[in-house]
Amino acid sequence: MSRTIVITGVCAPERRAYAERTAIALDRSLHLLRYADLRSPHALPHPRPRTDAETVVVDLGSDVDLIHAIGARGGAAVEAVCVVDARHMIGDLLDDAPLVASARSGDTRSDVGARARQAALALELATRIVWINWEQVPTPALAVQMALASHLNPTAIVRLSRDPVSDLRSDAVHEGEILERAGWVHALNGEHDPYMRDNRVMTVHYEQLRPFHPARLSTALDRLDEGAAGRLVRSAGFCRLASRPGVLARWEHVGSAMWIEPLGTDDGRMGMGQEIVFTGLDLSTPKLAHVLDQAALTDDELAAGPTAWMTFDDPLPAWPAVDSSIPDAAD
Repeated sequence: MSRTIVITGVCAPERRAYAERTAIALDRSLHLLRYADLRSPHALPHPRPRTDAETVVVDLGSDVDLIHAIGARGGAAVEAVCVVDARHMIGDLLDDAPLVASARSGDTRSDVGARARQAALALELATRIVWINWEQVPTPALAVQMALASHLNPTAIVRLSRDPVSDLRSDAVHEGEILERAGWVHALNGEHDPYMRDNRVMTVHYEQLRPFHPARLSTALDRLDEGAAGRLVRSAGFCRLASRPGVLARWEHVGSAMWIEPLGTDDGRMGMGQEIVFTGLDLSTPKLAHVLDQAALTDDELAAGPTAWMTFDDPLPAWPAVDSSIPDAAD
């Protein structure tokens, strides 16, 4: 059978060099895929191997839509190798820089924190995560990095790279949808079991039945960013804002960047409140829960109902128009 190996990572020179070494070691040609290629009407869905047994090596550019690119090449069947530069892995996940310096309106590559978001996604979609330049980093720091990556993607093989052939030798997991590899999905399903662990790295599953008050949530986010519960690196899940009733939202955060985006309307059958997974360093579960619980509606606010909620001060970024019917306060 043919085999597609995609090389990902936000450190372009290191990723490109690793992809080249992989292609040479396997005696295969190297295919380059850049952002412009995916937007071209002439782009092929994936490189065509000359024989059924041929391995294809693809270097995915730093700003490529990873979900689209991997999905177009076979999804879960693809060997996705995330290249991590040990000298600045955690810095990449805390970076508030965009992926590109300038972009058209609506292009998410220009978002604050888009580079960190891409770094997290590359880790979460990987079947293997390999560290380069690890010889230059103290062992305790490497242990934290590998544990953090394993928390973000519990099914991935994690390796200190020696050479591409050795890195690819052991069998990786190729089951389910690629988005299901993320640690936060495993945690929501009660199946979070990272292969690598470290006392400094923790993943916390937070649940709260009540919607968030938007102004108090904004304050809570500032406090968490300042380290009120430890160093948050990544969080994702689902939430509800009281001022925007009837809309389930996707919660996504990396480093200091935050996105709360509407997924659609419903009648509340998916729950009223929050289900979010937090991963970070030196986290305090009680402090994290306390800060977030303070942002939830009080008894009196909850009893006032959706009509009153829509009058709350709401400093959070506006959403695109979403059809939403306000539930009856007596329901």
